[in-house]
Amino acid sequence: MSVAYLKYELSDSYVHHWLVAGPQATPVDDLPSGEGADLRLEIARRYHEEGPGFTGRPAERASVVVDGTELTWRYVQCQDDHLLDLTGFYPAPHYLRSWAYAEVVCPAAQEATFVLAAYGPADVWINDRHVHRQEHCCEREPASASFSGALEQGHNRVLVRLEAVVIGACPYAMALRIDGLPASSGALAREQQEIWSGHEVFQPGVDTDATLPDDVRVYLPTVAPLASRQQMLAHIFDQARVAGYVHHKANEVIVHWDRDLDLKCHYTVSIQDDQKRIYVEANGEAEPGETIDVGHPARIWEGAYDVVLRPRGLEWYEQNTRYEKRVPIHVLDNPYSDALYGSFAARRTEALDHAAKRGRGVFAEIAKMALDRWDDVDPDALTATIETIRQHSAGIDQVMGLLSIVYRYQDAAAFPEALGPAIEECLLGQKYGCDAPGQDTASCEAESYSITVHTCEILTGQRYPDQPFAHTGRTGQWHRERAERQTLEWLQERGAMGLADWDAPDSFEQILAALSLLVDLCENEQVQELAAVLMDKVLLTIALNSFKGVFGSTHRRAGTSALKSGQLEATSGITRLLWGMGVWNHHATGVVSLARSDYEMPLIVADIAVNLANEMWNREHHPGVNKVTYRTSDYMLCSAQDYHPGQQGDQEHIWQATMGPDAVVFVNHPSCMSEADAHRANFWRGNSVLPRVAQWKDALVAVHKLPENDRLGFTHAHFPVDAFDEHVLLDGWAFARKGSAFLALYASQGTELVRRGSGAYRELRSYGQENVWLCLVGRESTDGSLQGFMRKVLKAALKVQGLDVRWSTPRGDKVSFGWEGPLSVNGETQPLTGFKHYDNPFCTVDSPATQIEIRTDGYLMRLNFSPDDTEPGP
Repeated sequence: MSVAYLKYELSDSYVHHWLVAGPQATPVDDLPSGEGADLRLEIARRYHEEGPGFTGRPAERASVVVDGTELTWRYVQCQDDHLLDLTGFYPAPHYLRSWAYAEVVCPAAQEATFVLAAYGPADVWINDRHVHRQEHCCEREPASASFSGALEQGHNRVLVRLEAVVIGACPYAMALRIDGLPASSGALAREQQEIWSGHEVFQPGVDTDATLPDDVRVYLPTVAPLASRQQMLAHIFDQARVAGYVHHKANEVIVHWDRDLDLKCHYTVSIQDDQKRIYVEANGEAEPGETIDVGHPARIWEGAYDVVLRPRGLEWYEQNTRYEKRVPIHVLDNPYSDALYGSFAARRTEALDHAAKRGRGVFAEIAKMALDRWDDVDPDALTATIETIRQHSAGIDQVMGLLSIVYRYQDAAAFPEALGPAIEECLLGQKYGCDAPGQDTASCEAESYSITVHTCEILTGQRYPDQPFAHTGRTGQWHRERAERQTLEWLQERGAMGLADWDAPDSFEQILAALSLLVDLCENEQVQELAAVLMDKVLLTIALNSFKGVFGSTHRRAGTSALKSGQLEATSGITRLLWGMGVWNHHATGVVSLARSDYEMPLIVADIAVNLANEMWNREHHPGVNKVTYRTSDYMLCSAQDYHPGQQGDQEHIWQATMGPDAVVFVNHPSCMSEADAHRANFWRGNSVLPRVAQWKDALVAVHKLPENDRLGFTHAHFPVDAFDEHVLLDGWAFARKGSAFLALYASQGTELVRRGSGAYRELRSYGQENVWLCLVGRESTDGSLQGFMRKVLKAALKVQGLDVRWSTPRGDKVSFGWEGPLSVNGETQPLTGFKHYDNPFCTVDSPATQIEIRTDGYLMRLNFSPDDTEPGP
């Protein structure tokens, strides 16, 4: 096998480029008892092997067989955190193994210290000798271990085997640092620029040179004949970006080349799905500052896709230069609605039609049944759902979907008769209740999961009262009675205190779906009526904290994609159904459940969501959080006040400014460069260390204090340039306009607009251990033009000293705040804690609340949570 080399330097002493084989995923069928890291480590030890598991020298594109599984070595470049991140989602338990290989080329023999950081067990071999093993299973941060290793003169073969036991979504990554080596001289970069600028890039011999370099380098063997050309393309493609993240079928998909592009090449760009099927394609030449229209995605089904850059056909197929860059996008087939339209009946039909045509799984089949499209119902899809539930690979919401079908459609003449017994067996075979054998107690603690489990247990027991449940042997009647007691307790507590999963879109979707089933199908009147009242309350909370269909509030948890675009929120279809604002997207559980439900939302809730004529200052207290929302007809600013500053963060979304579905701005302290939701805090979601935040109406201060050994060393803002109508970077401030809304953003350590990588023209990055961010929102009616707004902001007195700030805002307010001490506005201390449950122009009520009275100009509604006197508000 002829071998050439991809050649790189160490990056901050890290191996930044790897050849990777795997993951090899082995299902774990006999799951032992236990939970957490101890359980995963026990399973990993069961599968562990002493040797690396294969023989032979790795090379990019070459195959390797491990335990009968054929894998292919592929090139992977790390991001700025130097993590080789192989994180994925595995619905059922799996044991994973992956192999990472690189050759460290040294001009002379020497000793070095290796530091391996990994989330799971890992082994290291140097020159075929096993030198290190570490055993741990981590979910939040990788664990590090150091060891010594001897490096020979010339090529040193470094192999890392990374293991993991994944149950759902778990991080799967590692980083390797080599200390004690001399710093790079930069000679390799100069050599490559010289090669790339001439015709040598098309000469195979230049990549097989075995002459030892004068400094330490990383070589990756490859069977590609033109390795230098491949590296040149990688360098060029890294300077391309795709405008926007969410696209509609009628929109153009545009690729932008950086204005400082230093090399040119011919390329092909296409839109592909996860199976690499090509839908649209175009050819172009990379030029500084140029753009290319990939095409209109009119023929593309709604879903997740990649924009793919690769060399043209001659290079790709004949010269075998198989490098490509993939940029994720999302395509929707319906435009966003930011105003009330049509009737509820018309929107209901729209919602069901969209789910029936575009959705997948049980809720798509429910939509077809609801529309009486029995010829389109797919029995195989329902059979597949039943099987995934049996294998514990499906969420509890799928069980809820089967119950909806059983109650509403099983007696229909067109219902596939063979499905009935299979569904019954599946429902009776489920584990209901946190005390069920083998139940995941961590999942049970989640509010949305617990109410969904209770709902499913009630309705299954109600349907099959005399049948024994497989995991307990108890009858359906026993399970129904138990679950009704648990459900009443759950409803009363949330009615009085609110939700600990505050304003979490995915949780709210599942809660609303479960409550709607109780309203429609539960025979216990007290449960039924209290479920309806809590639905009113949940929808009221969404209405108070939404801006034209965007649930742009602070969130206890949220998916990363939904943070980047409000169009992908789990509640977007629900708000479009109920008050005409939002978009139909891939989230079907909530919108189909409500479209099929007999529940009638009080008109006052829609009035609060739709009528934005007056400014609203809203304070709320929910378990564990005090939060505020300031909303006008042009923008909304929300935050969690003084929420556990300095503590390790999780998935909390602390603050956000919303000017449109894609024009959303927020700041966080990333824990890693990955956007995978398996990382509880990742690049955009959550915070590695929580900031201290305070907001006074349209002005917000966020104070960040990073640890000295922070992996990334920066905080950053989501600042999506392509979503704005205008943006200006001036005198340390970043300004933006969307429609008639304005925004100003400032960091005391300064900011830079990232122009390359996954955050290109979407990220404002600010390095520094101690940093103060300021955000101010404005609008034409108060500030005139964007230029007028900018002048006001730049003239306002501002003093930042360490982590303390004194700011005279353009509104005339003198704001003082810091890492410690109160929020002072015009010399008066403003509360950051101890809020009422709700305190806004529509309702004011203490916590706990037995009743909430909501008023607008045209409506009055009372929500009563008293266990002895429960009735929906009029």
